[in-house]
Amino acid sequence: MISQKDNYSLLEAVRDPDRLRARFEDVEATALEKTQQEDGDLRAHTLGENLVDSLGMRSWSNVLDDLEAMDHPATDGKAGHPIVVYPRALLDNLVHLSEIDKIRLEEAEFSELPKQRRLVFEWLAERPEIVSDLRVGGTDFLAHGPKGSGKSTFAATWVARVLEVNNEAVVWRGSSARSEWLPLRPWTTVCLPAGIDAEAVLDPPSDTMDPIEVDLEAAVRKVVRYDDVRDLNERVLQKGGLHVVYPDPQFRGCDEVFQEADEIASSIEHVSAWDAAGGDADAEDVTPIEMWWFAWAIGKIEFGPPFSTSWFCDEIGNLFPEHASNDYHDQFARIEALRNKYVDARRNNFSLFGIGHDPEDEHSLMRKKQRWRVTMNGVDNPTGESVVGMGEAPMQKQYTAKQQLGQGLFWNKQSFAEFEWSDIPSWLKVPGQLQIRFPEVEEVLRGC
Repeated sequence: MISQKDNYSLLEAVRDPDRLRARFEDVEATALEKTQQEDGDLRAHTLGENLVDSLGMRSWSNVLDDLEAMDHPATDGKAGHPIVVYPRALLDNLVHLSEIDKIRLEEAEFSELPKQRRLVFEWLAERPEIVSDLRVGGTDFLAHGPKGSGKSTFAATWVARVLEVNNEAVVWRGSSARSEWLPLRPWTTVCLPAGIDAEAVLDPPSDTMDPIEVDLEAAVRKVVRYDDVRDLNERVLQKGGLHVVYPDPQFRGCDEVFQEADEIASSIEHVSAWDAAGGDADAEDVTPIEMWWFAWAIGKIEFGPPFSTSWFCDEIGNLFPEHASNDYHDQFARIEALRNKYVDARRNNFSLFGIGHDPEDEHSLMRKKQRWRVTMNGVDNPTGESVVGMGEAPMQKQYTAKQQLGQGLFWNKQSFAEFEWSDIPSWLKVPGQLQIRFPEVEEVLRGC
């Protein structure tokens, strides 16, 4: 097994398919079996705490102490980093609170909380002015930057922080085209649709190597199957867990979500390959599999369960393109439906963290609903101009233009704060991309 103690060469892996397969499958996080999620003991450390430690990150409670001790770089007479001076710039995104949590903070009663969440709450309880700035419910941001600005690494480290500080479910949008979640695979539950055979293939970065069939169950924390969108949300997603979800090509339960959800203007149907094979539709009418995500998100917001859930949506512009129209499988209607339901996201403890290259790639209907932005290095932050959904940005000078890889800027229309993140340890990196395919879908389509 490969662990953080091993010095395993990336260069060796990209030259040898057996080593590459081993690097993917034989990775092990230390003491994972002793987490709450594995042994059921609520006194044990959480999956998120284990993840933060394995990534070599300092605990968030210690980071907060350090940030508070810093001199503010721009404000005379105030001590502390902008992250703690203006908590809505970053902390409101990270520390997800319920109504009960607010009461806990008022009463200073934290005995039921995991260690790191308890330490963060103890820190907050001594700073009521910060607590008053933190809002109850879900949060969101749109992070953007050019290729090579560290978006994938930032997303992975933000997953770790969210799981460390909050007892909630994290969902990563699984896609056959992208697998930036792979460094987190020892902590990942891969969620696949039930009753459909799946194959996992690793596409190496070298054109001298053929795709490699891999054992997914050997590489990740576990693989689970879900029956439909409601089953995924109600049974499979677990508090404190990281879930990479792959959509169901049969779209089971999706029509019902659109029919039963309140404030959804139109009923939208989903056509599977099996529908086309049965003669009910043509092959070109088959709904693209990524459209499944609209039904899932609407169903999670509408029907729960109400425990906090954070959705990490990589390449968000591909799912919510600015040019969307109803000529392409009712895509605009789907975006509009999610926008309408998104008004309930905060109070139903649903958070959306979108990552992309350019904010204008994402449809303005969704951009207007996202209340924070993360600007990466390599692209200028706005300086006072009007931004869709944000009003006028508060910055008066360029911060990100001079930043290096691993630095960025959290901001909204009221405040902003610079921040940093670390690289992923080498032992967790996997060269190439993972593709999870459903051969049965291709076979059924060939018969249409």
